[in-house]
Amino acid sequence: MFRQIWRSARIVLLAVSFVRYYWQLRWIARFRSGRRQELEAVVFSRAGARVRRAALRLQGLIVKVGQFLSARADVLPLSFTRELTQLQDAVPAAPFARIKTEVERALGAELAALFSSFSPTATAAASLGQVHRAVLPDGRVVAVKILRPGIVRLAQSDLSALRVITWYLERFTKFGRRLHLSSIYDEFARGVNQELDYRSEADFLRRFRKDFEHDEKIAVPSLVDGLIAKNVLVMDFIEGCKVTDSAQLAAWGVDPGTVVELLVDAYLRQMLQYGLVHIDPHPGNLLVLQDGRLCFLDFGMMAEIPSEDVQVFAKLVQAAIAKDLDGIVAAVDKLGFLQPYANREILKQAVGMMLDRLNGFQLQRGPELDRFIEDFQDFLHDEPLILQARYLFIGRAIGLLSGVLTGLQPTIDWWSMLKERALPLLNASTRGDQARQDTLLGSARRLVGELFGDTGEVAFDLILDQATKTGSSLLRLPRELDSVLQKVERGELNVQLDLHDALVRIDRLQDLLTRILWLVVGAGFLALALWLQAQGHPYERNVSFVLTGLCLLLILPRPRRRGRGRRRTGPRRSPDLRRH
Repeated sequence: MFRQIWRSARIVLLAVSFVRYYWQLRWIARFRSGRRQELEAVVFSRAGARVRRAALRLQGLIVKVGQFLSARADVLPLSFTRELTQLQDAVPAAPFARIKTEVERALGAELAALFSSFSPTATAAASLGQVHRAVLPDGRVVAVKILRPGIVRLAQSDLSALRVITWYLERFTKFGRRLHLSSIYDEFARGVNQELDYRSEADFLRRFRKDFEHDEKIAVPSLVDGLIAKNVLVMDFIEGCKVTDSAQLAAWGVDPGTVVELLVDAYLRQMLQYGLVHIDPHPGNLLVLQDGRLCFLDFGMMAEIPSEDVQVFAKLVQAAIAKDLDGIVAAVDKLGFLQPYANREILKQAVGMMLDRLNGFQLQRGPELDRFIEDFQDFLHDEPLILQARYLFIGRAIGLLSGVLTGLQPTIDWWSMLKERALPLLNASTRGDQARQDTLLGSARRLVGELFGDTGEVAFDLILDQATKTGSSLLRLPRELDSVLQKVERGELNVQLDLHDALVRIDRLQDLLTRILWLVVGAGFLALALWLQAQGHPYERNVSFVLTGLCLLLILPRPRRRGRGRRRTGPRRSPDLRRH
């Protein structure tokens, strides 16, 4: 008991020691840019080294926390994460005598009765468990995964210490409140408790294996029934090389570009179809087999996406490919990442710039970009974003995966890759909806696909969604107008003159009426095209479809001109906090 209290106290003291680094960074902020960056790198490097030394000394969950931080080079300083990368392969294995006792106690038999051979040397060791190679009496080669002895009690002690730290940060620091650290802690604790029960991992492995059972390019180990316990898991031993072992891939004649495509396809299917995502894709858990297949290992860290959110993710990717900024922001909002008062227009501009960067367009400095940067800083100051803890670890997985993919193919064209791999998947998912296929629109969608390919089908879906929204707006308009007139009759209507908002609404009404007109014209061309199809006039049918597409493209919203003034929708900062 005393040892656990002392251990928790050391973890808390480690967190408190970072106050010193914080004040050092505050002091360094007064220096010029070049000198400041140099000194900041030194401070971050010292902080990372301190965490690494403490993690190796304490072991347990602190190693896992350090490994998690080391994978977030996208949001943490490189000099800090570089120190922590040593934790990925620096975890020593537990003594074999203790491992032997754990396996025999969990499986209820002596090791010699269970296996014809059992390697005393671990083939892999992690913060919570380790893996040994063994052979069953029937000659089947297996991997035996065992929880570290005493790790459950140690993990619960560490979680208690981390709870104190997150409570303090969220209670007394703006940083902690902004990140909703208690939610992140709850998600982290849930994942740890999940990893400490190998029966849960076995269930995830079975589900993952079933998802990819018809894919001959993806390998997933099978379990050994009867040799599964809370702290022991026995499965096939898979021979292969790490996905980042370029020399071995070359020796086997495996093209790294093909491996990249397999990885992207597998993760798109997990996120856009199955809803069960492998969120620990570091190189040790991704193997390439000699025949070129991709193998997933270690199913302790998995994320489940609700079916309704899977559909939203699909719409988000669909909108990104079509550069539909309204659709992207709407999907982000539906996933719960936006505060009600968040300025959607500023966010759309930011998303548009990110898409331009992905597509290879370089941003040029100038008055317009400087004005946007100032607006975006104000946007972030209002704290419009809500960090969804349940997707934090999926974000970490995407960060890990992007590092692996870049290592395999440094010149990867992310935009082309997303379009090439995601479009067929999205269209196959839509085509799989039999109810939709039996409609007239389903027939039209297939014909558009024949004419314009996968991109045409995605554009058709977006246009159809926009047409539906336009129709809904038209149906709502009489009800809203009637409500306004009733308020006028009762004398309840208060009018405030706001020329900016009035002009914006007039522009939107004009835009709405114009899109309704094009919708009617497009529907006429669509009906004509389907009639020509039935009459056997392919050339005229194609011309009608092209005209339909042009009309419907005009329904899509166009970027609005920047107004003369900017109306803030969130909390205003007080005048004494404005930048000078």
